[in-house]
Amino acid sequence: MSQDTEAVRREIRQMHQSLAETSYYDLLGLKSGLDDAIIKQQATKEFRQLAKKWHVDRFSAHELGDDKKLVQEIFATINTAHQVLTDPDKRAEYDLQLSGANTDISSILTAENAFRKGQKMLETGAHAGAHEQFKIASEHNEDDQEYRAHFLYTEYLLIPKNAEGTPLKRTRAQEIFKELDTISMELTDRDWLLTFMGVVAEGLGRTREAEGLFHQAMQHNPRNVEAKRHLRLMDMRKNKKKGFFAQLMDKLKPS
Repeated sequence: MSQDTEAVRREIRQMHQSLAETSYYDLLGLKSGLDDAIIKQQATKEFRQLAKKWHVDRFSAHELGDDKKLVQEIFATINTAHQVLTDPDKRAEYDLQLSGANTDISSILTAENAFRKGQKMLETGAHAGAHEQFKIASEHNEDDQEYRAHFLYTEYLLIPKNAEGTPLKRTRAQEIFKELDTISMELTDRDWLLTFMGVVAEGLGRTREAEGLFHQAMQHNPRNVEAKRHLRLMDMRKNKKKGFFAQLMDKLKPS
């Protein structure tokens, strides 16, 4: 084997080995987050140069042996990198893969569809159906805290309550509130989550805390119908209680 051929084969092996640790962006000399048009332009320009360098025909003067297969794999990787980065949808999926997020697009779509169905059911009061849909969403995307929060909230809604609205499974209700509170540390300023927490707190008899949570929800979203409804009901109960005590005091006054 000539020294030239030996050097070429060494370069091929080194390039092939480096591909395992090289992202498509690095392979084509690109930065992530660029405009689609710029990515396509730069990726295509770099692809043409690399394709020319690593096309198997360029090595026809050398006896590559088993390394010929490595050249073909290098070229295929370069081609795939170009196809992925110049296609917005494929690039988005690849970005998810790089971030370590759930890259199973089918699972992501299943989760999102189930979540949307669950939201509609929750709005219509179909709590059992909503809970089942949120369960599907959570199972297909365990990392999504919004799905988890909705699953927990509908679980609370399904807990049997007494005449005063107190959950009969109080310990579980407390656990649900605690987990919703933990989620709120990550999903800050979400009016719907504050409303969920308010409903659970109210059921647990923590009226003042519940009222505060509903007011916070209204501050973040003045159009939050559910929080507004709960505050109105709380005011009605307060006024009713005041009215009762006023009548009682009138009866106790000396005539």
